[in-house]
Amino acid sequence: MSTIDAKLVAASLASLRDLGRATISDLTEMTGLSRPTVTAALHALVASGQATEHDARAAAGRPARTYSPVAGSTVAVGLDLTRSTVRLVIADRTGRVLIAGGSDIAPPTTGRPSLVPVRSLLVQALERVGRGLSDVAAMGIAVAGLIDEDGILVSAPQISEWSGRHLQTMFSDYFGVPAVVDNDLSLAAEAESRQGALADAETGVYALTWHHVSARVTASGSVLRGRRGRAGEVGLLRAFSDVDVPEGSLLEAVPRVESELRRLRDDPADQRGLAALNALSAAMTPAMAALLLTVDPDVIVLGGELSEYADLLAGPLADGIRVAVTGIEAGARVIRGGDLGPDAAALGALGLAFEKHSHAIYGLPDVPAPLITTESENEQMTTDPAVEAAPFRAAVIGVGARAGVALHVREAGGSVVAAVDPDVKTHERARRLFGDIPVFGSVAELLASGIEIDGAFVTTPDFTHADVSVELLEAGIATYIEKPLAISIEDADRILEAGHRTGTKVYVGHNMRHMRVVRMLKEIVDRGEIGEVKAIWCRHFVGHGGDYYFKDWHAERDKAMSLLLQKGAHDIDVMHWIAGTSTRSVVGVGDLAVYGDVESRRDNSDRRMGDWFSMSNWPPAAQQDLNPVIDVEDISMIMMRTDSGVLMSYQQCHFTPDYWRNYTVIGTEGRIENFDDDAGGEIRLWNARSDYLEKGHVRYPIDDGGDGGHGGADPLTVAEFVDFVRRGTPTDTSPVAARDAVAAGIGGALSIRSQSAPVQIPRLSDDLLEYYAAHQPSRR
Repeated sequence: MSTIDAKLVAASLASLRDLGRATISDLTEMTGLSRPTVTAALHALVASGQATEHDARAAAGRPARTYSPVAGSTVAVGLDLTRSTVRLVIADRTGRVLIAGGSDIAPPTTGRPSLVPVRSLLVQALERVGRGLSDVAAMGIAVAGLIDEDGILVSAPQISEWSGRHLQTMFSDYFGVPAVVDNDLSLAAEAESRQGALADAETGVYALTWHHVSARVTASGSVLRGRRGRAGEVGLLRAFSDVDVPEGSLLEAVPRVESELRRLRDDPADQRGLAALNALSAAMTPAMAALLLTVDPDVIVLGGELSEYADLLAGPLADGIRVAVTGIEAGARVIRGGDLGPDAAALGALGLAFEKHSHAIYGLPDVPAPLITTESENEQMTTDPAVEAAPFRAAVIGVGARAGVALHVREAGGSVVAAVDPDVKTHERARRLFGDIPVFGSVAELLASGIEIDGAFVTTPDFTHADVSVELLEAGIATYIEKPLAISIEDADRILEAGHRTGTKVYVGHNMRHMRVVRMLKEIVDRGEIGEVKAIWCRHFVGHGGDYYFKDWHAERDKAMSLLLQKGAHDIDVMHWIAGTSTRSVVGVGDLAVYGDVESRRDNSDRRMGDWFSMSNWPPAAQQDLNPVIDVEDISMIMMRTDSGVLMSYQQCHFTPDYWRNYTVIGTEGRIENFDDDAGGEIRLWNARSDYLEKGHVRYPIDDGGDGGHGGADPLTVAEFVDFVRRGTPTDTSPVAARDAVAAGIGGALSIRSQSAPVQIPRLSDDLLEYYAAHQPSRR
């Protein structure tokens, strides 16, 4: 952008956008800016690709130059997660709606709310208008709940699992798009005030009947929210919340009452419809009367599920108010339905995205939100029943300790239809886990069976990952590979090359990228709270190491290479992700300090870890039945220098009494450190000079990630894989990053075993880097 003040450019862009096509004179008049200023602003907009200059109009005298805004591929999104199904609106930068409407997707509500179907719906809608997730500059999201001034959801009747969460961060993190979140009723009222039924009202009330009668008061086009956003929540008063309508409470009866009102519209004499109308108006009257007395509005707009029946409700409701209070005339003329219908909250969310994320949408701050325009030929949002109904058919390769991760495919709309394991003793276990499914002895047998597979979970021992994965990829089966990707850099590269060559999707299960502690650490860094990252340290106290890794094949170099892969690949990947970089050189020290001296040895191939694990196996030197061969280190310390110059260190010990990991991230303006790595722990931030300060200057409690392995991360990782295969949705995990984590761990092990000689990490080819950076685009 040119040196002209960005606010002046923003004003010129907004006016040009709203006019559609204009001359310099048009914009000078509309903005009130001088002609030289408008001219400079237009030059800056044309240079940055935001505007187009057209051939001069033919006219007597000097022809005028005209300009128009460039819509481009950038879009903003509004989502409403509060109605019976998800509603969505997508608009280009000019405010023109490209697609809008409802769907067949149920919103995330109580229980374990999942955003996976919502993301699938969004991707499908974007595809219908020729866009992808990368084109989304910002999102606004409407939720049913009260959100405080810090963005924390403090009350959520429909989504109690999200109470206490910072929703803006949660949605931004999940969708990978700048997001803003607000109460659905406030957003719907804002939309009706901007360009709907409240646009001409100096004072208005937007009322919603859902869990109770709630409302928002508008004054001169703005919603009055109150100190904690509760202004208008009159239905919370006990006196107003217990009124019954036919066949149950107001909430339970809404669908039934709606059906009765539909009958009444068809037949004005329908007795059941009349009874429902009278009961509903009686239920709403106390709250509405209180609002009318408090606000004295010009207009009352009825929104929500009953909006389309406002014409029926207006008369009885006005009569009820007239009886309930004295000295007030509430004629039917002041009570009406909303103009925006069921899309009101989604349109309000879209407007909020434009308002709060101007820079993301336009590349400029402070560009006023556009008038949202909807044309009759716009796409209407519907789901593709064939896509949504088709279950994801998964195979599990290797029925070992991590095979159970594939069970989460059920939550993503799929099932396990086959399993593979060469050990016949595991076949019964496969059926216990996954039901009555065929179990094969090899991948070749599975492929020959003709069973249709959409994706496979490779949970075999680490040293088999490369051969198994390449065989699946060559057969065109999308592959989820349990970390580590492989136990040699050559094998890791072989997998990536096979994925690139065949165009088959590769996914590596680095589930820690979905753990709340890791995501919170990254969010703090990305918000700039510690400045530019310069160093990251990780200490991993592997208190269960003796049971986890020294009683089976993990203890052998030729099968595991090093526990810097099995355990360290997680942490190295996390450090790389937080800093946005990868290791280029590594040096380390380590030793087999304890378990090599334990004399009790046994071949445990006839058992599983659950057979020998016990918290009473202590102290480490008293362990029993260790693997016959132990030649991997039980303590390792490596130091890494990255592409960007960030320095990293990783320490891992398998004979500590406690089991957790600690990250310290140091930037130019502060540092953060986690204490515990799950709900109940916290992240502490130091951002000012001090002496010893135990609790830091800011403390962030670690969110509860929910049920599922790795603090709720396993189901999120599986859902991401399924969505990636079905839709091509970009993922937070990365096969290249998984390879880089393996390479750093291998480099560290080689350095340890060569008297701490530095090891350089080879780079991938540009072709592979570009392909995976583009999220493995389809070439079929």
